[in-house]
Amino acid sequence: MKQSQTSSSRWLLLVLLNSGFIQAGVYVVRPMVTYRSVDLGADPWLVGLVGATFALAPLLFAILIGRWVDRGRDGLAMVMGSTVLIFTSVAIIFIQNISLLMIAMPILGIGHLLVMVGGQSMIANRSPDSSLEKNFGLLTFYASLGHAVGPFIGGLLADRGGIEVDTTPAIAFSSVLFIIGALLVVNLRHVRKTSPSEPTERLSDIKSVLATPTYKSAIFVAGAATAVVDVVLIFLPLLGRELGLSATQIGTLLAIRAFSSMAVRAVLGGITNRFGMLWVINSGSLLTMLGTFALAFVTDFWWLAVVIVITGFAMGIGQPATMAWVSRITQPGYKGLAISIRLTSNRLGQVVVPATAGVLAGFALSNVFLLLSLLQAVSVAIAYRSLRRL
Repeated sequence: MKQSQTSSSRWLLLVLLNSGFIQAGVYVVRPMVTYRSVDLGADPWLVGLVGATFALAPLLFAILIGRWVDRGRDGLAMVMGSTVLIFTSVAIIFIQNISLLMIAMPILGIGHLLVMVGGQSMIANRSPDSSLEKNFGLLTFYASLGHAVGPFIGGLLADRGGIEVDTTPAIAFSSVLFIIGALLVVNLRHVRKTSPSEPTERLSDIKSVLATPTYKSAIFVAGAATAVVDVVLIFLPLLGRELGLSATQIGTLLAIRAFSSMAVRAVLGGITNRFGMLWVINSGSLLTMLGTFALAFVTDFWWLAVVIVITGFAMGIGQPATMAWVSRITQPGYKGLAISIRLTSNRLGQVVVPATAGVLAGFALSNVFLLLSLLQAVSVAIAYRSLRRL
């Protein structure tokens, strides 16, 4: 049964603020890891592989975490995840070895996954159906705010002039953001008692969730949307170095992308109610397809900014729209599991697509963005076939 009624909506505000600070920290660390990897001698293929390891452990454990969270541990998951992020980011400050980075990044990914599953499950369980798009839109709006502020400030802290970068101050800044995120949700850590109708190990049936009509299509579209954001986050610093852009300029471009995503997420509920989920999701995928295609050829900073404004707006649609899609079609009591399977799909995309992009980047960096454009074309076809039947 949904817990839409609490003494106030304070829980929602805390989840939203936690999302903003945690996402800001993650979006500081990950570009800095790209710079750190390059400074340690990594080629584009290895940069893609290091970036992909962020999603490797979450790919393996997301479903188990979803089952665990479904026993009323959504708040506890956010606290634990924030704590893991704190300690891992501090460790990364001192790592000067590619192999150790490839160990630290999956741990960072586990912390991020715990926060995401916890926050999304709390919203799915406590929000009425009529508020799902609104609340998930708010969640991703705050996440986009973090995506904007984090890389921008991180870029300023790391910039040493030209293409020179010092990653340590920026990563230390991310640790502070994670600490604030943990403190915000510490009072939500108490385990919520589950009723007999809520899932247990026996009832959390993965096959049942996967058999839900259009669910597989939803998680493919979600995975494609996540992979695009992830690859841009990993490879935009490489593109910047190739074009002679500074860390501040790259941070600015990442911030522009995030602010554009914020703009669409602020009005997503109203747009979806007016035009329908099919139109909204496919419009976002089509614009993302065209934008990533353009990124393969644009070399001027200001034209890059224009393309990223448009593409960022479109990229902001996929995540909240598919969160609402999954939540709406999933039976009560299975939402945490359904969300974790969706996140597993996302993590699969975050492993396979960056690794593939790294291989293609070895031939030409533009191939990375052409790959993303192709992925979005497939996403459009799948979403159209599935959603027109709903």
